[in-house]
Amino acid sequence: MSRLKKTIFTLSAALIFLAVFVFDVVRTTAGQEFGWWQYLREGSVFVAFLLLFLFVHASRTSRPLAVPKNIGRLLAYSFAIVVLMASLMFISRAPADAGGMNQTAQGALQILTSSIVVVSLGLFSISALLTIRELVLYKRKRGTKRNFIAYVAVMLAANGTTLFLLPGDGRIVVTILFSLAVILAVVNSFKQNWVVYLSRREKLFSIAYSALLFLTFLTINLLLGQSAPEQALMRYHLPLQSFIQLNAIFGVIYFGMAFVSALFHLPTAEVYERKQSELTSLHNLSRLVTQVFDFSDLVNTVTSMTLEVVGATSAWLELVKGRREDGAVLVEVVSPKNISLQQIEGIAVDSDLSLRKLIADSKRALSIEDVSADKRTKHIKKLGVPVGSLLSVPLVSHDELIGILHATKDFEYGFDQDDIDVMTTFADHVTIAIENSRLISESLERERFQQEIMVAQRMQKRLLPQRIPSYASLDIAAVSEPSLEVGGDYYDFVALDPQRLGIVVGDVSGKGVSAAFYMAEVKGIFQSLSKICASPRELILRANQALMDSLERNAFVSLLYAVVDLHRSRLSLARAGHCPMIYISGERSDFIRPTGLGLGLTFDDIFDESTQETTISLKRGDVCLFYTDGINEARNPDGEEFGFDRLLQVAVNSRSESAENIINAILQEVRNHTGGFSYGDDVTLVVVKMQ
Repeated sequence: MSRLKKTIFTLSAALIFLAVFVFDVVRTTAGQEFGWWQYLREGSVFVAFLLLFLFVHASRTSRPLAVPKNIGRLLAYSFAIVVLMASLMFISRAPADAGGMNQTAQGALQILTSSIVVVSLGLFSISALLTIRELVLYKRKRGTKRNFIAYVAVMLAANGTTLFLLPGDGRIVVTILFSLAVILAVVNSFKQNWVVYLSRREKLFSIAYSALLFLTFLTINLLLGQSAPEQALMRYHLPLQSFIQLNAIFGVIYFGMAFVSALFHLPTAEVYERKQSELTSLHNLSRLVTQVFDFSDLVNTVTSMTLEVVGATSAWLELVKGRREDGAVLVEVVSPKNISLQQIEGIAVDSDLSLRKLIADSKRALSIEDVSADKRTKHIKKLGVPVGSLLSVPLVSHDELIGILHATKDFEYGFDQDDIDVMTTFADHVTIAIENSRLISESLERERFQQEIMVAQRMQKRLLPQRIPSYASLDIAAVSEPSLEVGGDYYDFVALDPQRLGIVVGDVSGKGVSAAFYMAEVKGIFQSLSKICASPRELILRANQALMDSLERNAFVSLLYAVVDLHRSRLSLARAGHCPMIYISGERSDFIRPTGLGLGLTFDDIFDESTQETTISLKRGDVCLFYTDGINEARNPDGEEFGFDRLLQVAVNSRSESAENIINAILQEVRNHTGGFSYGDDVTLVVVKMQ
């Protein structure tokens, strides 16, 4: 309910009570009844209390249920009501001061006092009824609400009959309804479920509050039988008198039973608090599964919670690292609590029997009720370790033992079946938390590695030419795509002089990071040797000498180096085990493949003798295509390679296009062949076209 509505209800009720007060003063002064105005007054009182009920109900609904606090508030209210009723009795018995004020003023003051007490009693009865309702319906069952509604219905019926039935035989109906309401109050008073869910401290407060409420409600019932309060209620509103009296009786019965129930449940408070601690610990551990990323924080929290869950004296966690040949379990002890590593080793390992091996073999919880009497742990007594009972629970993930959680108490028979069940459940949560922490750690490591690879990728791209050389008589285009984040393909250009351009395309055996490192080394060698070597063959010979000492035995580099002489319109080419160059001139197309071995394969005369150099003449429109084996070896889903023939055919078909368009046509045909799959290897293409 909004604040505006609450304000309207409160003001409306206050205005109605003020109007009733004025009506009562006028009626008393005039000394006569006002006929149907009397019925209007009775109805107005009912409406005013209905508005107060709606206001109080909305106020209580908006705040969370706190049983001891609500009972305490009602107790404070009941004390105030007792004081008000006692004050009314005192005022009514005080002798009238005829000389001090006239009879009319004295009557108005008495009516005002009675009205304040009656309205306060009505408001208190509403609060008491709503408080008892919350307690009765706490952890309700199917018939609980039905019984309470039956009480309210019979109570309201008993209240209503007081208006319409005449004395005599008609009072029998009122008496029957009143008695039935009391019986239903007794039935509802057995609903004391809220007592079970209180902690020990809350039970103690509830015992005191219930006892005092029982006494105050009993006092209110006794005071309601006195002449002054009884007459005030009967004059003000007869149904209200019945309403207040029935709820006062309900309060006596309910809080009397609440006192007895809380008193008898006091010994169970420790069990309830323990269960609450277990649930809280399991809930906190469930949160750790998704919130704690640091492994050391996780294991520290696990052992600390173990102390709370089963009330252990000491606890520690062992993480399995493997097994020795004799079957002994290799573990790492982490986060011990209230126990030293030396004591742990003395407890878990013995010359004849190992608790770790027992748990690892059975993968079941192990409970030692009396450490000194059990043959498996009798050696612990000699160590002087204060351990009376021991509970060890395995942490099993996918049928593999990943750890053991231990807890001890310094007295015998400290762990019962409930402790074993709770620890087993707790261990399942711990297993998930540890596995999750490890997965997160691995994920972070992969992320870090991925970031490093991305840095390496950016660095490798910087090793490739950042811009294509520009010559009036040449149209040049190039592309290089690694199959992984980094690759071993390499191409480069170097301006030897204004009329000569060096072009190199290489491929390091393998893929990935190692190939990328060798590729960077090849670039350095090429950049340094291209300035001093007179011919492509000489550069390849010297490059082989430079790489022989740095390449691994199973690694090699294939290379193709060409020098375009624009002044003489010719191209000189040497090859070190690389794919042949495709040369297209008019209708003619050839694979230019001078002999040569891969760099780093051999360092004797065989390499020198096998390395040849070829020179071809160039004319306008000629196309030279340099590439790596990622093009011709690209496979479709059936395993069929793209092949040299397809490559040659695509190049011939697109020879009239620009160098860029020739590359695009070849790559598109390769993608069509592979069906959109990855190339499987690094891909590099360089096209040089005379124009």
